[in-house]
Order: sequence, then structure tokens, then C-alpha cells
Amino acid sequence: MRTLRLGLAGFLLGLTAPLGIQGQSTVAAPSADPLIARESAHPSGFPRILVLDAPGSALVTFRLSVPIDPGVDAATVAPILMALAEDRIRGSAATLGAQIEVGSSATALSYTVTGALVDLDHLTYLLRQATAAPRASEGFAAARTDLEARLARIGETGEGRVESELRGQAAPDEASVGEVRNRLRRLEFADVERVWRDSHRPPRMTLVVVGDVATPVLLAALSGLGATPPPDPPSLPMSPSTAPPDRPDLLRSWSGFAWASSPTLDPRAPVAASLAARFLREERSGYEAYVRLWEGRNQDVLAVVGSGYGGDATALRRRLASLPSDLAAGLDAAAVDDVVERLHWTLLGQARTPWGRAALVGRFLDAGASPDAARRYLDELRALTVDDLRSYLEQLAARSPSTAEAGQ
Repeated sequence: MRTLRLGLAGFLLGLTAPLGIQGQSTVAAPSADPLIARESAHPSGFPRILVLDAPGSALVTFRLSVPIDPGVDAATVAPILMALAEDRIRGSAATLGAQIEVGSSATALSYTVTGALVDLDHLTYLLRQATAAPRASEGFAAARTDLEARLARIGETGEGRVESELRGQAAPDEASVGEVRNRLRRLEFADVERVWRDSHRPPRMTLVVVGDVATPVLLAALSGLGATPPPDPPSLPMSPSTAPPDRPDLLRSWSGFAWASSPTLDPRAPVAASLAARFLREERSGYEAYVRLWEGRNQDVLAVVGSGYGGDATALRRRLASLPSDLAAGLDAAAVDDVVERLHWTLLGQARTPWGRAALVGRFLDAGASPDAARRYLDELRALTVDDLRSYLEQLAARSPSTAEAGQ
């Protein structure tokens, strides 16, 4: 991991006064902190709009997030909506020279567009296209087939099988890979339309803006988000696909352990994950192991997965099962401080770009946090001590982990 040493003064971007609009909720003064969004407006029929000020910038970034309800239907349809949206806007974005990104979290889909401020109308057109009603003729069948193939490949590898089982156990209130695969086989385009209708309603959306854009101009440019185009002619129903058997080719034994912790987006979690990864890298052993940190809807999940042969696989299981307690017992203040500083500067490095700022702040907004949550997270991360990490790891060690195995 690179250590990024950046001056905070470079982020203090000056002040601009927001333009109020009659009948809309506005905040009177913008924040001097570049990681604290100011709520600009939330008029009827529009997304909630929050601004990260960048006075005088020639670039503007829009990050539009769409909440996704819990449940297997939304989890199944979300990657299809993402694929169709990206295909829909890729050509126009390339012609415009704009940067686009379609992403997802446990709670939301996000559509991010960055380009020149003078192209404001074209950039917001891309957002309207990304969030427009999907059409079967855009490639629904191909998107469903591609997603089925990607999920099937998970079942063909040891790490994929173990990770999917761990996630299903550790977060039982979220759709598992197995549930999504079963639902996908019977998915019709009408199901995609229904999930889109329920989720892509402008009043439910949140728009993070990084740039020097007056609110009235922005609202005019955003008109039409979520509008429904003329429908396709009725399509023939798709037959359920046949569930292919998983054919794993596993030469080694795979094991995994996962510990759920709450609340989600706890700054101690990535520090613990980084320390665990460093511990496993430095240990001389006959097995391979790695660490995963999954951010869920209600909790984080710290997982360790590894593989080995014969006696090494047995030693691996013992090592992984005791990892939180072993880490807690051997914590070193200097190591904790080093990891904290690296993660802190990495996040600040991300925030140097307008799309990075939008993603960092939007990540917390998607989870229902306040507009200053990104700043508070960074402050809490920077203040972490060895005692904080030891307490966190001891809490994990006291819980019964989820376990999974595959292979020999």
C-alpha cells in the first residue's frame, strides 16, 4: 500500500454562498471543509442534492445514488440494471470525453459522471440516460446470461465457494449468492422493470455534486430523471435457464472464518483487516491465506480464507480460527499507528480528485449517515490507538465465527 503524504491545506477550497430557491430546503452557509457536504436543496420530484464546494473549478462531478431495498429480487436485478445503464451511456460519454462509473454497495447503486463544467447539460443528460427505464431490447437476455456465468464461476473455485458460504452465514438478512443464482434462473424482464420502478424514483435518490454549479441551473439540468420512455413491444417470456452443476477443480483444501461486527463503516474494521493481512504475509508457513472485509447493510464482516495441502491445511484452520485473539495478544502500537496513517492518507489521496471526493462522501450518505460522516470517519480513524484495536479484536474473538470449507 502506498503512503500518501498530502497537505490538508490543499483541500481547503474556499467558500461560496449557496443560492436559495423559494419553497425548497437549503442551508445558508457552505462548509469550509471539503469533506463535509452542504445540503443544497430537496424540492418535490427531485433528488436530495448535496454539494461539495469547488469554487472556480473547470470540472464538475455528479454522483447519483439510488437506494436498493433488501431482498433477493433487488440483489438479483441490481447488477443487470448496472450493466444496462453502463452500456446505455458508454458511447455518449466517450464522445464527450467524460469519465463514468457505475457502482454498487450493500444499500445503493451509484452512477458517477465527471466532465467539463461547460458541458453541464450533456453530463446531466448522461445521468438521465443512466437512470432511465430499462428496455428488453437493450440486451436484457445477454446481461442475464453473463451474470449467470459470472456467478457460476464462483462455484468452480475454492475461494469462491468458501467466500459465498461465509457471506451467507455471516449476513443472513442479505441475499446469498445461492439465492441470487436460483432467482436469476427464473428472472423475467418484467421483474427488472418492477425493481427499477420501485427504486429509481427521483425523491428517493441522492445527488452529490462536486463543482461550482448554481442550484437553479442544476435543477433545470436535472429535469426528467427517471422518466419512462415509450415501452418496447411486448416480449415473449423467457424460459427458466437450467442450473448448471458446479464442477470445482480443487486440488487443495480451502477453509474460511468470518466474524460479523457492528456498526457498519467502523474505522477499526479496515485497520484490523490490514493488520491481519500483514500478520499472514509475514508468517512463514506452508499455506496461503488472505483477508476480506465486507461492508454489509447493517454490519461489517471480517473474513480470512486460505488453502493448503494435508497437514498444512490442518495448521491453516487452527491459525485462521485463532487469528483475532492472536492479533490482539501481539498488537504493537507502532504497527497500529503505521496502518492508521497509511489508510488515512490513502483516503485523503482519493479525495484529491472530484470523483474521489464524491465517492468518499457518497459512500456514507448511501448508508444513511449525515453529510459530515466522511470527515468524522477520518477523524476517528486518525485517533485510533492500540487499545482501541485490541478491544475490537477481543470482541471479535469472543464471538463464534461463521465457518466454511471446500476441497479435499
